[in-house]
Order: sequence, then C-alpha cells, then structure tokens
Amino acid sequence: MKRRRPVRAGLNEKRHTCSAADLKESEVRYRRLFESAQDGILILDSATGQIMDVNPFLTRLLGWSRAWFLRKRVWEIGLFRDEEKSKAAFRELQREGYIRYEDLPLETRSGRRIDVEFVSNSYEAHGRRVIQCNIRDISDRKHAEVQKAILEATEAEQRRIGQDLHDGLCQQLMGVAFIAKALSQKLTDVKPDAAVEAAEIADLINKSVNDTRDLARGLSPVEIEAAGLLPALQNFASAIERFYKISCVFMHDEVTWFKCPFEPALAAHLYRIAQEAVSNSIRHGKAAHVVIALRTMRRRGVLTIQDDGIGIPSDAEMKAGLGLRSMLYRSKKIGARLDVVKSAGGGTVVTCEFPRKNLHKAETGAV
Repeated sequence: MKRRRPVRAGLNEKRHTCSAADLKESEVRYRRLFESAQDGILILDSATGQIMDVNPFLTRLLGWSRAWFLRKRVWEIGLFRDEEKSKAAFRELQREGYIRYEDLPLETRSGRRIDVEFVSNSYEAHGRRVIQCNIRDISDRKHAEVQKAILEATEAEQRRIGQDLHDGLCQQLMGVAFIAKALSQKLTDVKPDAAVEAAEIADLINKSVNDTRDLARGLSPVEIEAAGLLPALQNFASAIERFYKISCVFMHDEVTWFKCPFEPALAAHLYRIAQEAVSNSIRHGKAAHVVIALRTMRRRGVLTIQDDGIGIPSDAEMKAGLGLRSMLYRSKKIGARLDVVKSAGGGTVVTCEFPRKNLHKAETGAV
C-alpha cells in the first residue's frame, strides 16, 4: 500500500496539470472568439455595471477606444435614451439574469445613429458574476425593412391608381367620346363644319382613352400575369414612345426558354426594374433613345436598359435616390446582380443579371 501512494500523487498531479492546460486552452479559444466576433461584446461587473472588457468590433463600430469604454458604466455609453431608463434596465438584468432589446438606438462618436439588437445574460466566471452584452448592428436589416414597406405601399398605391384610371376615368372619357361622336352625326346635315370639329373632339378623346389605358397598364401591368413579361415590356416600350415622343425599343433573343412563362414574382420585379431605369433615363439622363433588351448569357437571364442620355449622376446622388435603392432591393429579392455604369459611347447602361430556376428544362424543350 505504501508503494502506491507516490503513484496516486503522480496521477493527481497529472490530472491537475491536464486540468490547468485545458483551462488555459479554453481561455485562449474564448479570447480568439471574443477578439474576432462580428458582433459587439461588452463584459460588465454584475454588481456595479462597470465595463470590464470590450471587443474590437464594438470599438470600431462606435469609433471609441477600448480605454474610453473601460472608464464607463453601461448606462454611460448611450445604449438607452436616458440614464434612469438605463439603470432600470440594468436592475432588471441583475434581477432576471437576462434582457433583450430588438431595436435599440446607438450613437457613434461621429454622431451617426446605429440601430442594434441588444442581448445580455449573466454567469459566473472565476468565482465572480459578470454580465455579457452582445450588440448586433441591425441597421441594414432595418433599412431593408423600411425599403420593403415603402415599395409595398408604392405598389399598392400604383395598383389602386391604375385600377381607378381604367375603371373610372377611361369609362367617363369613353362616354364623352360617344356623345361627341353622336353630336357630330347630328350636325352633319345642319352644320358640316361643326360636325367635323365634333368628330375631331371624339377622336382626341378616344386617343386620350388609349393613353390613359397605357398609363393604367404601366401602374398596374396585369398583362404580366395574363400574357407574360415579354408582351408587358413590349407594351411598356410602345407606351413610352407615345407618351414621351422618344425612341424606346424592346429587344429579346429567340432562345426557347425565353418563350416559357416567367415566374410571377420574377417577372414583376424585372418589369419594375426596367420601368425605373427607363424613367431615370428620361427624367435625369434626358435620353432620346432607349433600348430594353432581354437575353441569355452563361445560362442566366440578362435584362439591360441602355440610353443615349447625359450619363449617370454622381455617386452621392445615386445613393440618395429612391430609384436606385428600389432597383437594388428588387434585384436582391430575385437573387440578381445589378450594375449601373456609364456607357463608352455616352449614356447609361443598367444591367440586371438574374438566375432562372427552369432554365435547363426550357433549353431542352421540357415542360
């Protein structure tokens, strides 16, 4: 028995050494995760709220040094709107051990506002209770949500206006045209000159009916669902020529898969991208010629809108404009890549390269 005691001591010492090594390795892994995390992390003293540690991501996000954070309590760095609310939230965290805010404003050193998701929980570390705060920048997500809401509201309003134009104004104009035509017939024998004028009025009203119908189709292009994307773009190009008295041509290749129906969501987004690009060409680019093209390239679909205008505006103007943001948002929704560049010969080229799920079947003639 006496001979075994040194062996036991050796085993205990070995276990202790392994345990210390494992602990050190665990701490190294934690520190690496802490330093490389793509979310902000704060470590607080649970009793006082004093910031004990901050990771590099949060210092870069807010623009303050690590030393600046370490001199503060959590309610002193602008996580909440006022100090009392911050202290109340901290007391809740101390009591419950967990707190979460999905939409919390933070302000950077430069004064820029950042929307963040804030999640905190407490735990024991080396015999001391600490609080870990994870701070995720959700500004892009919030921006996307706002953009989506704006586009959805715009789409709904466009559909409503388009329907009102088609069912309301068009019907009224057709009634007026019918009356003018009837008046022309009555005046034929009595006042031939007046009859001609009344007939001209009827023709002008009928032309206005056609223009209003084109406008209604542009606002609410029902033919996308009924006939498909190609006829919708063809009608759109024709309407642009009539309304704005410029050259607007729609071109497409004859590859088999382009004759297959587009998925409704894909078709709607591509139509709106073309619509916005052409609108920019006319309003900002002062273009006289616009070409809309739909073709295939490397087993993907490509929509291009090219004009002969004065070229793209500055980066600041493009980023500030709702038009570019809406095109970018729509391209992301369909998994597409959008490029807006200045053409070598002048003007602007908008390119939207998008995937087609049924491309292979269409190319081989499968249904």
